[in-house]
Amino acid sequence: MAARDIAVSDTRHPFGTLAERGWSLHCTEGADADATMSELGKLGDRLGTRVAGRAGSIGEVIEPHGADDAHPRSLSARYGLDALPFHTELSHRTRPCRYLLLGCIDPGSPEAATMLLDWQTLSLSSEELDLLEGTPVLVRSGRRSFYSTILAPGGAFLRYDPGCLEPVDQRGRIALELIENRIAGASSEAHHWREGDILIIDNWRVLHGRSPSDRGSGRRLARILIDA
Repeated sequence: MAARDIAVSDTRHPFGTLAERGWSLHCTEGADADATMSELGKLGDRLGTRVAGRAGSIGEVIEPHGADDAHPRSLSARYGLDALPFHTELSHRTRPCRYLLLGCIDPGSPEAATMLLDWQTLSLSSEELDLLEGTPVLVRSGRRSFYSTILAPGGAFLRYDPGCLEPVDQRGRIALELIENRIAGASSEAHHWREGDILIIDNWRVLHGRSPSDRGSGRRLARILIDA
């Protein structure tokens, strides 16, 4: 997979590239946790309604964890400090959140990039889109597990998370292998964090992941999730 760095920061129109590219980079003054979370809230409230993440918090500060001390249902529990694979935030919900807002409190040292990939650039044929939209897969979420498809009806969003999606038959295996292989060969973008950076991601369009990190790097990102 090839990746290019995100180099453009647009502080005048934080939502401008969101519609055009599926993400927007915004910069703010003050990088302590409270200031960053406050700014995320202001931006998020313009987009929709805040919703809780897996840990049940409306707003949270996230940092890299080893597999041994990560939340048991998180991707970190499976991948630890290795690269976190591309995924859709809250894939375990029947309707993943629309927007994901991340703000940099501390980029850490060494810094770990956030990787972005627009699924609409995966060059999926009409037959492949039909396969992703019409093939049931199991979404593991404990007692709330349910059947769904990788692609929502009409292509509204792509649901992908290797931590909670499982095939239920051979057609499901083919669908998951298709999207995994297409993601592995895709060209993505890498955002290298600086204090005060805020990244607004259209979670229905852009998958995100993380480059490898080190234990104790100090990397801390504020995060809120938005339904719209």
